[in-house]
Amino acid sequence: MFRKSRIAVVTGSASGIGAATAKLLADRGYRVIGVDLRKADVIADLATPDGRQKMVEQVTRLSRGKLDAIVANAGGGPAETSVQLNYFGAVATLEGLRPLLAKSKTPRAVAVSSIASLRPPQAALVEACLKGDEAAALIIARQVWDEANAGGGAVEGGLALYGNAKYALNRWCRTHAATTEWAGAGILVNMVPLGFYDTPAAAYILQNKEARAAMGAGVPLTGSFPGRPEEAAKLLAFLISPDNTQLTGQILYADGGYEAKARGEFL
Repeated sequence: MFRKSRIAVVTGSASGIGAATAKLLADRGYRVIGVDLRKADVIADLATPDGRQKMVEQVTRLSRGKLDAIVANAGGGPAETSVQLNYFGAVATLEGLRPLLAKSKTPRAVAVSSIASLRPPQAALVEACLKGDEAAALIIARQVWDEANAGGGAVEGGLALYGNAKYALNRWCRTHAATTEWAGAGILVNMVPLGFYDTPAAAYILQNKEARAAMGAGVPLTGSFPGRPEEAAKLLAFLISPDNTQLTGQILYADGGYEAKARGEFL
């Protein structure tokens, strides 16, 4: 127990994995500041620049200018705002709140990614994201959406945008974690691409028998499909705890072996 001595921000805290993580951290003695579109300490839309700024300002006020941990969990959402939320919203959370982490003795951050990041990336979209050029990224995203829809429908288009945003987020971690601003300041930051979890956001897929069977067939670990939000929460909680003293810049797949099966010996 930390006896309310550690302060953590959890985005997407109103439901699913975010809610499970916020509860677990509170049970372990954290003071949790939840961020979401509803039922949260901070109501903000991280898919928009104004919402991101509002989030930073209100978290700064509520935390009194000091944070110990960030769980950048907010994600998913409709396809039309997928890149804005899943990449730019997550990075704005990490970068915008990083100065508050720098005041902690044991600062930690983690962002939730997805196995959708294993899909073939669109280089131009990913590079626009990594350059921080949101306007260009949205133009390219529209092209990716149109091309994917032409070949496979709206579901394919949504997955293409979501997967590219999460892939770019993984890349962001690999290029920033070891920099002066992060590792050089003693701040550990990691990505956790999740597999198939039983959350409200995934309900529409898991309730489809054919889709559920297809997803389950890709998960080799017996009894792990679908994952429970509480399972993901425990991993996220470890990564932002003082017990994590070495792991940083890592892409940690929590997916029942899906990535290992899909990529084999690839490292």
